Amino acid sequence: MIAAFTVRCHNHHAETILMHAPDTVDLVDWPVVIAVALVLVLLYVWWLSRRIARLTARTAAARDALEEQLGRRAEAARQLPGDVAAEARAAAAVALTSGHPDSDARQGAENDLVRELRNLGVDALDAPTLLAANRRLGVARQVYNDAVRDTRSLRTARIPRTFWLARRAPLPQYFDVDELDLDALVHERQEREAVRLARAAADLRTAAVEDVGRATTGQS
Repeated sequence: MIAAFTVRCHNHHAETILMHAPDTVDLVDWPVVIAVALVLVLLYVWWLSRRIARLTARTAAARDALEEQLGRRAEAARQLPGDVAAEARAAAAVALTSGHPDSDARQGAENDLVRELRNLGVDALDAPTLLAANRRLGVARQVYNDAVRDTRSLRTARIPRTFWLARRAPLPQYFDVDELDLDALVHERQEREAVRLARAAADLRTAAVEDVGRATTGQS
């Protein structure tokens, strides 16, 4: 009897605890949860907008540096001597006045300049600073196109497009122009010079042999 009474007491006590226990669902303050989630989303969107702004500034700075190096190459090309480089000098003058590097007009003018310099072959190296200017331009071009790639990748992602981040600014354009490999022309010129020196040395040896032959014939 005592054991049965004890069991009933325990059961009654357990039922009392369950009846008075608060519902776990009621412990969640949903307005607070929603507010925190909204704040986190807004913070993330703000961070994205700041990152887009930094990338946009980086792209603008890279474009300015690219434009400067393009101008230096064009100025170097204008120093090419001789009538054979007249068209290259004219193309360089047009490139200097054709706008920003991301415009179609400037890229078309730069392609024309590259084509004229290629047509010159090793004679393009007669401009004293053209080789160095072209190398610096290659670096500036790579930096600019990398910045454009990063900016476009972020701005065209889903969240920036959903929240219309930087929607007023146009997407930056790649600098898509034929590359000019002047280092290959340097190698070609060195090979030509080596061939010329080898021929001159051969001519000297031939002349020396002929002189020795004539001297021997005269003595006999």
